[in-house]
Amino acid sequence: MRKKIDSNKISYVKLIIDLSNEIGISIEETKHLVDTVLTFANKKKINYKELKEEILTYLVINMFSLICEF
Repeated sequence: MRKKIDSNKISYVKLIIDLSNEIGISIEETKHLVDTVLTFANKKKINYKELKEEILTYLVINMFSLICEF
């Protein structure tokens, strides 16, 4: 059980750092973003790689819609 918790924490931190680097926002802002997404996710079935892709897709779609709006 201890090993599973540690791997989840490592994945969580890695997700935050990877997203921060890819998006170009601070680690603190990225942590708030990830924490918000995780409040709506089923915590028993989290795949951090898929979660990262979903967050990136969501951000790209929203940025594109903002660009097209103006």
